[in-house]
Amino acid sequence: MQSTERPSGRIIEELHQRVARRYPAGGSGMKELGCALPWLSFIRIEQPTLLNRGMLSPSMCMVLQGSKKMLIGDNVTEYGPGSYSLAAVDMPVSGQVTRASEAEPYYGVRIDLDGKEIADLIMNMNVVLPDGNGEKTGAWVAAAEEELQGAFLRLVRLLDTPQHLHALAPLIKQEILYRLVIAPAGASFWKQALGWAQGKGVGEAINWIKQNYAEPLVIDELAKRVGMSASSLHHRFKALTIMSPLQYQKQLRLLEARRRLLSCEGDVASVAWKVGYDSPSQFNREYRRAFGASPLQDIDALRQQGTSF
Repeated sequence: MQSTERPSGRIIEELHQRVARRYPAGGSGMKELGCALPWLSFIRIEQPTLLNRGMLSPSMCMVLQGSKKMLIGDNVTEYGPGSYSLAAVDMPVSGQVTRASEAEPYYGVRIDLDGKEIADLIMNMNVVLPDGNGEKTGAWVAAAEEELQGAFLRLVRLLDTPQHLHALAPLIKQEILYRLVIAPAGASFWKQALGWAQGKGVGEAINWIKQNYAEPLVIDELAKRVGMSASSLHHRFKALTIMSPLQYQKQLRLLEARRRLLSCEGDVASVAWKVGYDSPSQFNREYRRAFGASPLQDIDALRQQGTSF
């Protein structure tokens, strides 16, 4: 197992304190907290969680207190204050908060990313792109350089001066994107983000599967739709997402089924049918394999944890 644990410095400590103050006193059970910027949010979790499977959308989330473990394919990384997870494309991953308590909750700060913004940054600002191939997958964990931490701190401080927020926040977000692009893993980040923004190949295939996850998936037809050969699509798709298109579709179906069951949008058989399964018994087998329990047992455990979608 890899680790990106690093000592918490002055910048991270101030970030942690400022984010903690934004939550209501006395604890309200609130986990995710938005703000005046729709692309910026905060996370607080007061106890360790189980290893949970989910979809990581294009985003960057930096740990401010506590620690977290992320499983991407066969790679497990544990990371803490000053390190971040970064997703360039929609990626099914497993995550777990490993260190958190009521006295010292897990805190994180998250920015949603947009491939078009990154493309515009590179083209309009003449950014010198890093050499190398970077990470091969669509998501990874890295340690934040001090300059990147500082940009986050200035962004959070800016929330206290709303008269300047909407003029200056986009500029700071541009700096954050710039520092992500020039970071050690930046080569992978900009290539994948640009590929997504251009709507070609694997990015277009991922988008189609997301919108049509309940429909039968025929690889030859999908490959033709995105202008690739079936073998090339399969190879590049698996290189980016660590799974085949069919496995990716299965993950989407099971995650959507879990969300529907937790939201009481039907019984097990009806939800299975709505997400694309013809056989309830096959759905039950695959659900248990993915989440470690039958649908009813899993949903009951999630409700006891206070989980909601």
